[in-house]
This record gives sequence, C-alpha cells and structure tokens, in this order.
Amino acid sequence: MRALREAPEIDVTWALVAFVSLLADPGLGWDGGHLDAAAVVLAAATSLPLVVRRRYPLGALVAVTGGLLACLAVFHPNIAAVGIIMVVLYTVGLQGRRLRTLLVAAAMAPVVAAAVVITSKEGFTAGTTLARLALLLAALAAGDALRGRLALAQARAEETERQHEAAAVHRFDEERLRLAHELHDTIAHSLVGINTQAAAAVHLQRKRPNESLDALEEIVRSSADALAELRSTLKIVRPSTGEAPLRPAQTLDDLPELVDGVRGTGVDIDLQLEPVPQDIPAASAHGAYRIVQESLTNILRHSDAERATVRVALVDDHLAVEVLDDGHAAPSDSRAPGQGLQGMTERASALGGHCEAGVAPEGGWRVRASLPGRMARP
Repeated sequence: MRALREAPEIDVTWALVAFVSLLADPGLGWDGGHLDAAAVVLAAATSLPLVVRRRYPLGALVAVTGGLLACLAVFHPNIAAVGIIMVVLYTVGLQGRRLRTLLVAAAMAPVVAAAVVITSKEGFTAGTTLARLALLLAALAAGDALRGRLALAQARAEETERQHEAAAVHRFDEERLRLAHELHDTIAHSLVGINTQAAAAVHLQRKRPNESLDALEEIVRSSADALAELRSTLKIVRPSTGEAPLRPAQTLDDLPELVDGVRGTGVDIDLQLEPVPQDIPAASAHGAYRIVQESLTNILRHSDAERATVRVALVDDHLAVEVLDDGHAAPSDSRAPGQGLQGMTERASALGGHCEAGVAPEGGWRVRASLPGRMARP
C-alpha cells in the first residue's frame, strides 16, 4: 500500500490510461465481445501494477502479463495489450541489467505465441507472432539502451566530480604551501636579523658598553616588524569578518625598507631598483620581494659577505631579480639546497617563472629569478 501511495503521478496516469484503453479497445467488438463486470475487473487488475512498475519492474511485468492474457481470453483488447506490455518491457529494460533484459526477451517469445493463439481465429501464425514479438523486443531494447546512456552519463558526472574534488585538494595544498612559504620567509628573515643584531649587541656590551643601545633598539624594531608580519599572515588563514590584514602584502616599494634593515646588521647592500610599471602583477611584485628577502636572509645566515648587490628590473616583459654577494659559505655549510632555496624555486615556479642559485663566476653567491612582468591576457 505504501508503494501505491508514494507512486509518481505519471505512473498513476499511465495506469488510468491503460485501464481506459483496455475497455475502449476495438477488440471488444470481435466475435460479439461486450463490456461486463468481469471485463472491468480484469482491466483494473491488469492496469493497477503499472503504478509500481518503477519500484518493482519484474513483479509488474509478471502481473501485467498474466492480466493481459486473461483480458485477451475474455474480451480481446489486442491493440491495447501490445501497447501496455511495451510500456512495462521498456521499464524493465530501463530499470534492470543487461542479463535480466536478455532473460526477459527470451521469455517473451512463448508469451507472445500464447497471446496470438488466444486472439487469432486461425490459431498460431508465425507472421503475427514475429511482428508482435519484434515490437515488444524493440521496447525492451529501447529501455536497455537508455539505461546504458544514463549509466554512462552518471559515470562521467562522477568522474567530473572526482576531478573537481582532486582540483580542490590540489588548490588547498598549493595554498597551504604558499602560506608555509610566507611564514618561513617572514620568521626566518626576522629571526636571523635579530640573532645577528643580538650578537653584535653582546659584543659591543663587552667591548664598549655605552654603544650597544643602537643594536638593542634595532632588535626591538625587528621583533615588532616580525610580529606584525606574522599576525598579517595568520589573518590570511583565518580572517575576521570584515577585517583587513594588519598590513598589505609587500611589493617592490618595500624593498628599500627591507634593505635598510639588513644594513643595520653590518652588511653593505647596494639596491639597484629600476623603475617598473605600476601594472605588473601583484603576485610577481610580492614574489620578487620574498625572493630578495630570502636571499638576504641566506647571506646573514650562511655567508661572511660584507657587501651585496640587489638588482630588480623589467626585462622583456619579465621581472628580473638578482642578488649577488661577495662572501663565502660558512665552513659548516656546503650551500646545498635547503628549505629557503627550495621555497624560492617553488614560489617562482608557481607564478610561471623560474629561480636558480649558485656560485657566481666572479665569486660569491648569486640568486637569479625571472617572474612574469605583465598581466596574462584573456
């Protein structure tokens, strides 16, 4: 009963159409047939299973087939019977599997033969049997073909959904890697500068106590800047509603301040920043800043350099970045690629550029990067 109550309206409509068609079929006039209570009851019993044909296709087929054979024996609704059984067979092909469809197709042959014997004055005739069997098998095949197309479409939709999920995971990983680079560049550079300044302050305190104040003040400024950058980066991860980061992402305009901070540690930095258009991609400008920052951090951490040159210029629609120092690697440091160099390479690659580092022919350590300098055209 629940299946009857929950049946789609279209199936209820099909059942009503089948009931009316059975009673209105011209076959009622064959050999003096006429409407009576038995015909109405048989037509109703035959049509009712159509209501649940989607939920129970095989059960509906068995019930409808038996009912139609009884109807054919009593009042001969030949045309309606063919149409009704085609609808049920179409549903079986649509709702079932290929093996079940083949088994049902084989079972239809004796059913059609029995129907022809019941309704034909001449008894069994091969031509009539084959014609009706062809119609029924065509309906069954049509349902099976549509089932195959729907299954293929569903498989494609699922594959597309999996690709979208994989792309979302990939974007999440890229974002996580980007944030890791931001945190590394911010904290590593600031802590290296603080460490260098603290060492200088300790040295001055021992040698000339009254001259260590400047180094201590620089430590205060560097630590405050590091905390501000750290808070800004973390707000990218979890921003408050309607709240902007504490400071915008650094660009080429922030390079002089960065270089001044490194100069405070005792390294002479020559900044050669050529004018560049204001419409260069913001990601490239920020990437160039981070590459320069990491390069200077490596100088403070791994080298005994006293001087370094930072060059930034727009060359053939590419933002060229070069950092060259005059130092040598620390004895305990082979300058093998580490997290910093790997981070610079990954950052440049993510932007569509490249970055390389190594010993310069004239000595010292050199970092070169090339980043997109123009907005990509749609």
